Amino acid sequence: MKAKNKKLAQENYKQFSAFDGSDYIASEFALETIVDILDRFNITSVLELGLGIGSVSDTILKYNETNRKEILYYGTENNEFCLGVLKKNVKDYDKINLFSELKEINNQKFDLIIVDGQDMSLNSIETYVMSNTIFFVEGDRSDQTKALKKIFPKSKHVNVITLRKNPTYAHGGNSSNNYIGGGQVIFKKPTSKMNYYFLKEKIRTFVIRKLRSYKKVV
Repeated sequence: MKAKNKKLAQENYKQFSAFDGSDYIASEFALETIVDILDRFNITSVLELGLGIGSVSDTILKYNETNRKEILYYGTENNEFCLGVLKKNVKDYDKINLFSELKEINNQKFDLIIVDGQDMSLNSIETYVMSNTIFFVEGDRSDQTKALKKIFPKSKHVNVITLRKNPTYAHGGNSSNNYIGGGQVIFKKPTSKMNYYFLKEKIRTFVIRKLRSYKKVV
C-alpha cells in the first residue's frame, strides 16, 4: 500500500474515533484495506450500505481528492442520528449520493460495494453489481457475508485480519489488548489480478491465525 494512502486511513480513523457515535465505526485496518482495494483495482464507483457517521465515506472521498480520482459515491442511511452528523463529519458531503434504502437507487451499478451497517436489502443486491464487483463486509458481519455468498455461490471470499493491536486512540470498547478488527473481501467473479490478491490474503490470514494461537500459548 502507498504510504500516503495508509497515512490517510490511519489519520481519518483517529479523527473519527473522537466523534460522537464512533463505537461502531470501521476499524483502522478496515479503512486501510478499503483504500488499498480502491488503489489496487482502480475502483470508479462505490456503494456503501450503512454510512453511519461517515468514517468510510470521508476516507474514500479524501482518497479521491488526494489521488485526483473521480470515484462515484452512493450510500444508504436512515438512522436519524447518523443523518444528523454526516454533513458535519464528511468533508465532501455534497459528493455523496445519499438514499434511505437501496431500493431507491435506480439504474446504477458499482464495482465496489461496502457493507458497513444493518441494511437488510441484500436480497436485491444483484441489480447493482457488475461482472467483477468486489464486496467488502466490515468486521465480522457473518449474516451479511453468508447472504452474499449464497447469492453469489461462485464468488471467492477471504477474511482479512492483522496482528496489530488496537491503538490507544481506538473508539470506545476496543481495548489496546485486542487485535484490530478486519473484514471480509468477496470477489463476485475474480479476474486474474483479484485471484492473486485472494490467494495472497488467504495465505496471510492463515499465517496470522497461527501466530495468534502461538501467542496465546506462550
